[in-house]
Amino acid sequence: MKTNFKDYLEKKHAQTIIDKFALEYKDKKVILYGAELFAGDLFRNYDLSELNIIGVSDRDFERHREGDYYGYKKISPLDLLETEFDLLLITEYDDSESKEYLKKDLFHDKDIKFKIKTLIKLNIIEFIHDTVNGDI
Repeated sequence: MKTNFKDYLEKKHAQTIIDKFALEYKDKKVILYGAELFAGDLFRNYDLSELNIIGVSDRDFERHREGDYYGYKKISPLDLLETEFDLLLITEYDDSESKEYLKKDLFHDKDIKFKIKTLIKLNIIEFIHDTVNGDI
């Protein structure tokens, strides 16, 4: 059984969280990180228009840069250090792998001038439940 992201996002009050980020980072440049099923559900079902999104980054975009992602510019993670922005907002159900990649591999020993945060945080109880039930 796979996690139903639409129901999960509804239970997490995703729009309220998005709106809080939009207020906190008003007039700041935002790049979303993660272009998987979870992010797709966010784009299809929630209003992200108040976030000043300048692009979406994903490891898949290292190879597939053409086109866009839900109307936003695709940005390779390898190009993030050369891109001017204020917030890298992780849009993945389980952010642990991405955080490790970003902090330990991509930005290790680099002077970054932007914040890295997760939009919808998976808590430890949810993670254990999904791991035990094979949902992730």
